[in-house]
Amino acid sequence: IRYRDGLSDLVLGGTFVDWPTAVQSGVAQSDLQVDPAVGLFGLRIVSRTGFFASASNRAALAMAIDRKSVLGRIRDGWDAAETILPEQLDSAQPPTSPDWAALDPDRRIDTARSRVAAWKASHEGNMAPVRIALPDGPGANLLWTGIGPALNAIGLPVLRVPIDANADLVLVDAVAPLDSASWYLRTACRDCDDALTPLLDAARTAPDSFARAQRLSEADAAITAAAVFIPLARPLRWSLVGKRIDAFQRNPRAWHPLNHLVTDNGS
Repeated sequence: IRYRDGLSDLVLGGTFVDWPTAVQSGVAQSDLQVDPAVGLFGLRIVSRTGFFASASNRAALAMAIDRKSVLGRIRDGWDAAETILPEQLDSAQPPTSPDWAALDPDRRIDTARSRVAAWKASHEGNMAPVRIALPDGPGANLLWTGIGPALNAIGLPVLRVPIDANADLVLVDAVAPLDSASWYLRTACRDCDDALTPLLDAARTAPDSFARAQRLSEADAAITAAAVFIPLARPLRWSLVGKRIDAFQRNPRAWHPLNHLVTDNGS
């Protein structure tokens, strides 16, 4: 409101959470600047018990989500992601795609539904709600209206909880501070078990860049196969930039130091 009424020249730090507010606020759409941010936007699977003890079951959740539909509820044209790495970066191979990536949407859902049904049949149908931790705000509400029904559709009961509550899945919305495959993999695999962590440690202690690239590629493949992270997109970062802010530059880090926003002759 302050920006729309001319009382502020700049709004920084916008995310998917408040994007709907910005779009509906009445500000000039030409003043909305979206950074080409890189990083991770998706769900980290924290739990390793019950249904989540199996990698194939964890993958069922990733298969159930129609990313284009879910993201489109928040912003038209928000590109979806199915891999942890956005590109090859310093890995020896291109990003590893999950084994279900080649399936069409209907096959994905049918496969996911059958896995849920099989688990329920072997556990007499007993299943606690899947707790999904999301932040507050209109963008998160829209995200929930896509993710919740998608998981319901494959037979999973779901429950939204605050972002800092105990949960089975936690939203990760983080801009990468550098172009490093290690950052992506460690951020996605923060709750990984002891079998995966040594792969990342091997990359860190590799004797040269060639060996490091090979270890990162192996870690990417193993973490993707373990289905411990559900990529959805790359982070959405936006700003409102008035005409007096003549040196604003969109960038992949979404960094905007205040001393680099106006030229020397700016007012």
